[in-house]
Amino acid sequence: GWIVNAGISGNRLLTDAVGEHLLARIDHDVLAVPGVSHVITHIGLNDLGLPGHFAHPEPAEGPTAAEFKAGLTTLADRLHAAGLTVIGSTIGPYKGTVHEGYDTPRGQAVRAEVNAWLLGPGHPFDGIVDVAAAVADPDEPDRIRAEYNAGDGLHVNDAGAKAIADAVDITLLDL
Repeated sequence: GWIVNAGISGNRLLTDAVGEHLLARIDHDVLAVPGVSHVITHIGLNDLGLPGHFAHPEPAEGPTAAEFKAGLTTLADRLHAAGLTVIGSTIGPYKGTVHEGYDTPRGQAVRAEVNAWLLGPGHPFDGIVDVAAAVADPDEPDRIRAEYNAGDGLHVNDAGAKAIADAVDITLLDL
């Protein structure tokens, strides 16, 4: 087998930003991959941070928690309908990012509500990677731990990427 990274920097789940939003590109970026059997999703930071950001001001506000959870449910349902194992992930910390306009109280509240839903019963995924816990500063869990911070308070460095990889329950991958 192999691993295919279909991630796009700056991408969103619900609205276009850098390229088509994830729900619009599932068919050609995921379902068209021969032999695909498992999907690990990692989406959400840009849905919460880019609205109002100078580079991507539209829409003016990001999704509500209910809208984002509905989008994740649609994503999981579409992938499950194709017979895939679907692993979701929590939205990582980004408080204090250097990107102007990205960190808002509203976005942080949506992140907290969505993450609580993902970590509880009733979400539509076959498993969850707790990205937030893997890279959060233990003293300030809304911020990336210093040794995992790529320097902008939003992206992780190689050590942070390893921490996220280590958080994946490989038994969910049937390897």
